[in-house]
Amino acid sequence: MNKPTLLKKSKNTTDYITDITKAFTILSNRKKLYHLTIDEVPTPHIQDFYFQLTNKLFNKINKDHRNPYEHVNYLFIMEYGGVISKREVYNSTIDNLGIHAHCLIDTSLTIPQIEFYLNTVFKTIPNYKLQDISKSDTKEGLLNYLLKQNHTGLMTADSYNYKILV
Repeated sequence: MNKPTLLKKSKNTTDYITDITKAFTILSNRKKLYHLTIDEVPTPHIQDFYFQLTNKLFNKINKDHRNPYEHVNYLFIMEYGGVISKREVYNSTIDNLGIHAHCLIDTSLTIPQIEFYLNTVFKTIPNYKLQDISKSDTKEGLLNYLLKQNHTGLMTADSYNYKILV
């Protein structure tokens, strides 16, 4: 049996759409898939939120569940709230950028286990919505929804990350 390979985001890619689509396609064909939306995480900028998601949430889960019987594969895409992404008229100062994240998670963990981490790794418990989309027939629409910020020019290398065992 071949040892699984860890597929990670390339640090040098500039083709975000292809990279995200590749990760999404792999995850969307897995048996168990969750869609997690996280918002209201106090953060001064998108890079800080990226760090919190990668290091505090997903690396912590992977560290705690590093054994052959459990797995956590993920893709997250962070986006700015509608006031910015829809290019609505706004003041020169914005109190809340509305940064939030959509995460696809292929895991052997249960919803209560995932919720435990959501409630303990952040300084303030974020608002979140966790859905089992394993049997959803709208995954193609979800991919288009997740890629929408590319049309506004707001998607950058700091907007997403993934780690998937293949």
